Amino acid sequence: MLTCILSRRRTLAALGFTALLPAAAAAHHGWSGYGTDDFSLTGTVEGATLGNPHGVVKVRAADGVWDVVLGPPSNQRRAGLTEDLVPAGAAVTAYGHRHLDPGRREMKTERLVVAGRSFDIYPDRL
Repeated sequence: MLTCILSRRRTLAALGFTALLPAAAAAHHGWSGYGTDDFSLTGTVEGATLGNPHGVVKVRAADGVWDVVLGPPSNQRRAGLTEDLVPAGAAVTAYGHRHLDPGRREMKTERLVVAGRSFDIYPDRL
């Protein structure tokens, strides 16, 4: 009887974990939602969050505020990028690929240039 109860609990726990996977996958920004054409965006930093699952820099450009999506924290560290290097008001240019939804102001970034300094977030894609 005890074995049966423990087995049911394990099964329910496994099912619960499996149910969470699609939500986690949807939150992750892979490359499939972005175009293949090169895209660049120039503007001014409004704010930056470089945590998990990926960093995002809010950039005010001529047509509004964009989400400049960076890689995971490990990519940012490897590139030498930290939050204090992207302060509000800094001039930036992001190079990468625009989101496939033309109504969405979002891009996936391969290289971020802040005040003339380049940070290669995805050097193997450049």
